Amino acid sequence: MRYFDLHCDTAGVCYKKKILPDDNFLAASLNKGKAFDEWHQCYAMFVPDGCENPQNEYLSQISDFKSKIKNADNVNAIFTLENATPIVNLDFVDVLSHDGIKAVTLTWNGGNDLAGGAYTDIGLKNYGRQVIKALNNKNIAVDLSHLSRKSFIEAEKQAKSVFASHSCCDKTHHHKRNLTDEQINIIASRGGVIGICFYPDFLGTKYALEGVWRHIYHLLNMGLEDNIAIGSDFDGADMSAELDGVDKIPNLHSYLSKRGLSANILDKIFYKNAYDFFTNL
Repeated sequence: MRYFDLHCDTAGVCYKKKILPDDNFLAASLNKGKAFDEWHQCYAMFVPDGCENPQNEYLSQISDFKSKIKNADNVNAIFTLENATPIVNLDFVDVLSHDGIKAVTLTWNGGNDLAGGAYTDIGLKNYGRQVIKALNNKNIAVDLSHLSRKSFIEAEKQAKSVFASHSCCDKTHHHKRNLTDEQINIIASRGGVIGICFYPDFLGTKYALEGVWRHIYHLLNMGLEDNIAIGSDFDGADMSAELDGVDKIPNLHSYLSKRGLSANILDKIFYKNAYDFFTNL
């Protein structure tokens, strides 16, 4: 099968634990993904809220991970930034572009100089508007996951390309990190994709396979088969044993097939929708 995952935190774990991407300790271990016919993986360089030197954290993390992933032969690595605090000046967007960063999540859960995170009621700030304009100029997509409701609405209006890398549906399970139907429709109307996250708190159940199905089913009922994708959050959250690594992805594929999804729709969800989005940036 073909697999495209919009979000994992494997790069940061490799950096902090001083391990390689093929270490089987990792949920997104290269060894565990050898069964895929084709695999595209978005690797987020995650900078936590409160980091004392976010630029150094980002630069050290991406340098470390690029050196470790460069010889990988079974994954197509895509680099993203989660939490835009390293962008302390607009010139740093040029650094991100040079590093091959394809998408930026503006915040994590709290607020920063750009915007408010999901656990705040803060809207997009003036500097956030400037950063989005700079990202637009470099064809770097704006990831709307983690934003507050206010920041989401304002950021979407400013950004050229938008998507949500790892979020679920608030209508299916209410959570501050999940997207309302209004937000989902906005992303879809812009040609974006929504990466269903496997984190049990977002799914609303410890039964991961059924939980993912429920959120996908909701999106399908909204008529959005061309906008559904996967954003696992592997190596960034504690997962159910049913779905705690890339080696379990074929099980999810089989489960969804048994629930009645066609091969064509499954390929869209697991690969094509995300691939088309990034190809068209």
